[in-house]
Amino acid sequence: MGDRTFGRSMVDLTDRDADANQRIRTAAVLLFARQGYAATSIRDLARAVNMTNAGIYHHVASKEALLADLMRVAQQGLIDATERMLRDAESPADRLALLISSLTAVHALSPMTTRVMDGELRSLTPGSAARDEIIALRDAYEDYWRDALARGVETGAFRVADQKLTRLALMSMCTGTSEWYRPDGASTLEQVCAEFVTIGLAAVRAPARAEATLDLSLLPDFPWEPPDARNDPRPDEARR
Repeated sequence: MGDRTFGRSMVDLTDRDADANQRIRTAAVLLFARQGYAATSIRDLARAVNMTNAGIYHHVASKEALLADLMRVAQQGLIDATERMLRDAESPADRLALLISSLTAVHALSPMTTRVMDGELRSLTPGSAARDEIIALRDAYEDYWRDALARGVETGAFRVADQKLTRLALMSMCTGTSEWYRPDGASTLEQVCAEFVTIGLAAVRAPARAEATLDLSLLPDFPWEPPDARNDPRPDEARR
């Protein structure tokens, strides 16, 4: 795996000399991940970044627009990174291995951003353009998984009874790292990714091992992701 550093320095959310947009987005990710979008008010955001409500609205159109923007950038970043990683991967086993390891790593490296991305779609107004856009981006990303599994079955590289259930099971395994992984835990990110790839290839009964390795430098970077463990919304017992 390529190198990727976990601990970017934590921006002081109340520092008026720091970039206001990043402070607002960092605070939003913290609060949305910790207590949920519905339970977070503009007043909560304003208090977290030492601004007035009017100050928040100077930078964002609405709380929902802020959520949609965070989700849009996260989803598009995941799509772009996946496109880069799969560009030279030919075999179904290599492509599936890269999908598993990259989705696992993104959720381990950016647990709060991905927690919001994965869990707050329900908070966007049904029928709104923003919600439809996020759903389209989510589906576009999942198409990489659908294609990898279908290609593996068609070529005989995979033996899968139900491709949809297999896809959902494997993706859930990967996204779960946002709930429990921590860089100072017992397992390194490389070890977790390698073990998940082994589990995933066994699930599709792949006869060959994957040769492709993940370059962490290709993964999306979310500058608002809070690196400070004290701000981690997960309970201590859930981190490993």
